[in-house]
Amino acid sequence: MMSFIVIETHGGACYAIIVTDEEGNNRVFDERDEAEAEASECQDGIVVEL
Repeated sequence: MMSFIVIETHGGACYAIIVTDEEGNNRVFDERDEAEAEASECQDGIVVEL
């Protein structure tokens, strides 16, 4: 089973952060489509397969 995270790289790689939920926990997606939808909400989001 694959999982995905979204990394926001706005400002360059040295400022990259993993997208989190409202409580500060990393958001982990089971479906690539869900991760890509979240990445589209970021300024420079990248989907990463885990």
